Amino acid sequence: MEPSALPPTAVVDLALVSRSPAQVLLRDHTSFWQPPQVRVNAGQSCRSAVGDAARRWWQLTDPRIGDSVGVPWAPTSTRPERGRVERRLLLVLLPPGTPRPYAGPLTPRASWWPVTRLLAGDVVTRPAELGVFVDGYLQGWLPDGQHALDW
Repeated sequence: MEPSALPPTAVVDLALVSRSPAQVLLRDHTSFWQPPQVRVNAGQSCRSAVGDAARRWWQLTDPRIGDSVGVPWAPTSTRPERGRVERRLLLVLLPPGTPRPYAGPLTPRASWWPVTRLLAGDVVTRPAELGVFVDGYLQGWLPDGQHALDW
């Protein structure tokens, strides 16, 4: 008898973004920087998981989630013992005047990075196009919807 296929696991990279100046909170993974990840529970949407995490981690009462979504440009490799992983990147925008939080599961291995430094290639990120994605959304030239990114 063949083992049944495991259901896909959904994981969301939650990029907390401050507009003025344009900065993003990223976690240090030694060789690259990445937004914190949220596991999506069965029966839960990615947006709901991100909203719950933003409320829990940073006490944002009404998190503003961007309408542009990053998805891997190619399917992630499948390891049969772990099943398939579906990934998404969602932006959570800090309301104007809100202090930039540091609390949450990221302390102390997290830092705010100016989007200009990401665009200049000064910071290695995953996904690789994180700076362009955030900048495009903030500048208004990236339309709402799904966009393929290189993880």
